[in-house]
Amino acid sequence: MERLIARYTNSYLSYVLMYLFYNISFALFSAMLSVYLIGKGYSASDVSLCVSVGSLSAMITQPIIGGLTDRFGMRPVNLTMFGIVCLAAIGVVIAPNFFMLVGSWSIINLLMNGANPVVERMATSSPYDYGKVRMWGTIGFACGTQLSGIIYDNIAPDALFITLIFTMLLCILGFWGTQPRLAETEEANIEAGDDEQKPSMKDLVTNRKFLYYLLLQILFLAVTGATYSFCPAYLVSKGLDASTASTILSVAALLELPFIIFSSKYMDKVPNKILLIVCFSLVTINMAVFAFDLPLPIILVITLLCKHPPVIVNIMANMKVVNTIVDARLQITGLALVKACQSFGTIVSNNVGGNIVDASGYPPMFLFLLVVIAVGLVGVVFFRVPSGNDKKLFS
Repeated sequence: MERLIARYTNSYLSYVLMYLFYNISFALFSAMLSVYLIGKGYSASDVSLCVSVGSLSAMITQPIIGGLTDRFGMRPVNLTMFGIVCLAAIGVVIAPNFFMLVGSWSIINLLMNGANPVVERMATSSPYDYGKVRMWGTIGFACGTQLSGIIYDNIAPDALFITLIFTMLLCILGFWGTQPRLAETEEANIEAGDDEQKPSMKDLVTNRKFLYYLLLQILFLAVTGATYSFCPAYLVSKGLDASTASTILSVAALLELPFIIFSSKYMDKVPNKILLIVCFSLVTINMAVFAFDLPLPIILVITLLCKHPPVIVNIMANMKVVNTIVDARLQITGLALVKACQSFGTIVSNNVGGNIVDASGYPPMFLFLLVVIAVGLVGVVFFRVPSGNDKKLFS
């Protein structure tokens, strides 16, 4: 048994299990949320309320989780959070009313998002090539999105959260076996010693370049967050059933794979600013097609091409930008603050978007998102950020 455990520890299989089932789990609790709640008789504004409460709780706790991770390490903090997610999934199923459902779902949301910066960072800290590890996240999310539609249509909506418990247990098994290289933040803190003053949150909130970058990410993540919430229901409103919509979205997620697998070919060669411009531009095209409610074939093509690729490139660019402009000892905290900004942007965009959908339908809501992402694109053009190509995170 000891020999088997030794062979499993830090094996490629451990990273596959962690990335695959973390992302399957993420899709199970979130991909079909709008369809799940609307199917229970709630309105689009109720969907917005649920997402907003979950995002608000994640925004408040994200810096705390990041700080705890920097202080106590990835393993104890994240394994504890994953265990609580399993309990909260039971809470969603047995919730007697909407408010208990929202509370349980919010706990899942804040803990899964709280673990996300660490999970993403581990792909650059494992003994394996970034693309060979991170691609399982995309495969997992695509499988989870497809699985969520199948479960919703053919078994029962609540079965989504029962399945979530089993996939999280497999994720825990994978995470338990990983031993990534010592993160820069931990290594730098060790080298600093007790006598040298270590950087604090104040160093981040007084970093003007980082604050400007946070504003850009709020705009980008607000738009992609609202699109993630309402795109399944939008496709259903165009005449597709839930399983067909989930198939489209799972195929769209798989189109991230080339960008991940070949990340070592371009991520350390293309400057940070160009990467961000590409991401914002693709999302702008996506919102324009949705906003003007073009024919369904065009909508599906743009969904495939412009929904997930800019998001995954932004995730990788985010690690590169934060690594470029943030002190090495505050890397996880910096990534956590970006994630908190995602929660803030999601709160605003989902609330405004949900009310627009209830009042006027989906195209006006996507027109609002188009304006937001266009403002962000202009902001990126004026963003002065080092290229970051010297960091070699993906090579």
